[in-house]
Amino acid sequence: MPKAPNTALRLAVPLIVLALGLGLVWLFFRSSSNKPSPAPVKQADGTIPAPAADQAPGVQPGAAQGGDAQPAAGATPGAEPAAGQTATGIAAGPMALADWGAVPPPPTLGSELPGTSKVQVRLSRAGVGVGTFWLNESFLTIRREQRVVVQAEHRLAQPTGADAVLAPMAALAIEVTPSGGATQTLALFDEKHWKPDPVTPAAFVAEVRDSAGNAVLRIHRRYALRADLGGLDVHQRIENLSGSAVSCRWFQVGPVDMPVDDAGYGGEKRRVRFGYLLSPEMDPTRSVVVSDGMILPRAKVLGERGAAGFGEVAAWPTADTTSGKYSLTWVGVTNRYFGAAVHPLIDPGAKQPQKTLAWVDRVTRIVLDAGPGHEVMALRLDSKPLALAPAGQAGAGVDLSTGLYAGPLDKATIRSDASLDSLGVAGLVYYNFGGMCGFCTFAWLTGILYGILHFLHDSVFRDWALAIIFLVVIVRGCLHPVTRWSQIKTARFGKQMQAVGPKQKALQEKFRDDPMKLQQETRKLWAEEGISPAGFLGCLPMFLQTPVWIALYATLYFAFELRHQGAFYGVFQSLQGQGSPFWWFLGDLAEPDRFWYFAGSPDKYISIPVLSGLMGKIGSVNVLPLILGVVFFIQQKYMTPATQATTPEQEMQMKMMKWMTVFMFPLLMYNAPAGLSIYFIANSTLGIIESKWIRRQMEKHGMLDLDKMRAERQKQRSAKGGKAPSGFMSKLTAMAEEAQKRQSGKGGR
Repeated sequence: MPKAPNTALRLAVPLIVLALGLGLVWLFFRSSSNKPSPAPVKQADGTIPAPAADQAPGVQPGAAQGGDAQPAAGATPGAEPAAGQTATGIAAGPMALADWGAVPPPPTLGSELPGTSKVQVRLSRAGVGVGTFWLNESFLTIRREQRVVVQAEHRLAQPTGADAVLAPMAALAIEVTPSGGATQTLALFDEKHWKPDPVTPAAFVAEVRDSAGNAVLRIHRRYALRADLGGLDVHQRIENLSGSAVSCRWFQVGPVDMPVDDAGYGGEKRRVRFGYLLSPEMDPTRSVVVSDGMILPRAKVLGERGAAGFGEVAAWPTADTTSGKYSLTWVGVTNRYFGAAVHPLIDPGAKQPQKTLAWVDRVTRIVLDAGPGHEVMALRLDSKPLALAPAGQAGAGVDLSTGLYAGPLDKATIRSDASLDSLGVAGLVYYNFGGMCGFCTFAWLTGILYGILHFLHDSVFRDWALAIIFLVVIVRGCLHPVTRWSQIKTARFGKQMQAVGPKQKALQEKFRDDPMKLQQETRKLWAEEGISPAGFLGCLPMFLQTPVWIALYATLYFAFELRHQGAFYGVFQSLQGQGSPFWWFLGDLAEPDRFWYFAGSPDKYISIPVLSGLMGKIGSVNVLPLILGVVFFIQQKYMTPATQATTPEQEMQMKMMKWMTVFMFPLLMYNAPAGLSIYFIANSTLGIIESKWIRRQMEKHGMLDLDKMRAERQKQRSAKGGKAPSGFMSKLTAMAEEAQKRQSGKGGR
């Protein structure tokens, strides 16, 4: 159990965080005017151009401590100490970062040539972070023309001419506190502070120098690409070169906002995720990484814009994680199909690998604000104070290496890497819409459905559309006994209510001014006709099935395997050329069916003002929602039980509900992924067939014969003989009847 909350700590920590945040925000905006900033300008490939100036959001050097102040008189700016030289102490005064002058552009890791690597990464000039992270095997459309970008640098032009820059994994600042000296914060995101290593590829060095020009700290950063997986390792280390002990804090950007999903259906699905270890009391082994307790919608983490902008907010730790004594393992961001997570670098074969980002003290939400709807959110990793012993002694250096997984939300892909599997990064994959349906979308249920879907595809059909249809067949088959019981119970109750309708209407006319008497006479009428109030329970099993269908719905919506997969073996693409507007039809189960793609490209859409809230932007004529409307019409017209309305108003309301379902649901589903449309069509069609068969069985066995129902009711009453009913539904029926008798005896409502 979590320990009791520390009230003093809960009060002190927010006050300290608030003071620090306000100070940093003031320093950041001190050099900027209050004019609105234009939206970021993107290049043709969808990325943001490299920065042109030394500025980034989230970390502001302390001007009072010197920032990038120049060395003292007599010191040569940018001069390197002699080989092997270390200072015996640190000269008092402002420190500065070494200025290496003009440096070559950062390199690009990997290649887009087929068969070379799964990803390609262009590094950024800003803090030698990630400029663009491409996935070589994932494309924006089935034409396979533009690769998916999962992480990218963003830039926002400022009226002063200095751009604000936000690059994933970029080094932002280092806070240095010499032994007995004042704390100084130095910004690291200007390219002039990073010298490329002439020997090691994708390796960079930065140096902190005191006022006398002596090197105090040396910072190493080196990138290594995992070409087989698509991961990126960032090896970084801080070394103390002075003869004095030094304390420092490290600030760097972690993952940055994922791209917004093109499809408007389903709304905003970007989330912020955390993987963590439970407390030693709850998990003594400290080996199981948990992630299902920290699933946050992006909008919640972003928060509301205040008078001074967004400021900075601690996303980790929270009051719950602190009281629970959780330890951070990884932090990530996701959209519908892709994710990016920063994690520690471990040896999965080690006996007890360190599964935490041990140096991270806080994860801070920062924002590059280009106006409403154009905010770019990032997660900044703030280190705890790092104590560095004097040069030459043990503990003179500290390792801050991390890894970045950026790729598809596919458990098989993530688990193919032993280290990511050990760290539980597969927890990024989450088949759940959240919101009001989140609590009943059970993870174990989606796991079962996902496994069956994969089996049907991999071992039976080799086609996802057929796998979806037969998955619906299996689910409906398993739920058939419950469906049959429910429909029979509901139909019998509806038949009884329809038969007593005239008598009940007469009672309503007779006792319209005496509601109490009307209730008593109604109960008496029901008892005479053998109608049980438990007939209402016929709908209960249908509600119990709801989590199954919601889980299936969520599984199909988020399954990465359906993305860019054609239906029915891609027959529609094989019969025509790509120049045909019908070539797109059912070519991607994660997109609308695109029967006639009149937009010509994914960037061209139209919008119907009256229906834009329901349908979103339209780029094609989609036929599956129209077929779905026809199926719903058949289901409503021929398969819906007889109305149980007792007044004209109720009857009108029921008719309106039926027609709203027929017309509104296809509109809501117009831009839905084709895989979901196939699921709904298959489910409704099988529901019609199942309902027709159940009705035929009821007619064959006389289940709707009123005289027979009365006789069965009387026989059941005689057979009970005071014995307790058996069975769950029988007990519910008996409880309802007992409640009715008690109310009748009291003469109450």
